[in-house]
Amino acid sequence: MKNNKTFFIIILLLYMIFMISLSFFSQKTHKNRILKKFNIIIDPLSKNRFVNEEIIKNILFYKTEKIEKKIGQLCILEMEQKLNNYPFIKKSEVFLSVDGSLNIKICQKVPILRIKNGNKEYYLTEEAENLKLSSFYSSKVILAKGPFSKEEKKYLTSLINFINSDELLKNQIISIKKNNKNSFVLIPKIGNHHIILGDIKDFKNKLNKLKEFYKQYLNKIDINQYKSIDLQYKDQIVAKKR
Repeated sequence: MKNNKTFFIIILLLYMIFMISLSFFSQKTHKNRILKKFNIIIDPLSKNRFVNEEIIKNILFYKTEKIEKKIGQLCILEMEQKLNNYPFIKKSEVFLSVDGSLNIKICQKVPILRIKNGNKEYYLTEEAENLKLSSFYSSKVILAKGPFSKEEKKYLTSLINFINSDELLKNQIISIKKNNKNSFVLIPKIGNHHIILGDIKDFKNKLNKLKEFYKQYLNKIDINQYKSIDLQYKDQIVAKKR
């Protein structure tokens, strides 16, 4: 009985040694494999095209003409850090498949506004973060002119989200202008008039009034006769003719 138990333990130890050796050999073989296949997924539902496969490969491999990297030479964490440092990338995920493929998922930053302040131009993201312009892609977003404080930028992101969530406003408002402190003006697509918003903090009530005005009168009057539509007064709209 004792001999059988000793024999069983020896067999178990040999099996464990074999499995560890096999695992070590398998890992070593896997690490020495040359990386040949990439699976790059870039925001399939996004309209923005700030990033493409060529840019991704250039970030990771320094514009190498022929990528011949061993899988064991890859540092996933370092690759993600490189990608996340690229101005237009919000978040990246990098991982290896069992077959040795390198999988890269990219989430881009989303610009919702283009700001022009003198000679300076840049985007504002949905997180109210400044984002430089791209040299090869231009996002179709509303233009805002003027110097804006950090607080005003936060209100601007909320204002743009409100406009974009409404079909009427989204199709009508094409630009925003800051005349002076606490004085904002909206530029419409239809009609040669300005929409005086005034203080941006109370924009929701003001834009709801504008929506009602458009629904009632846009198709009934000649909007080009008006110089401005003023939303600053409580519970009323003041429309001035030319």
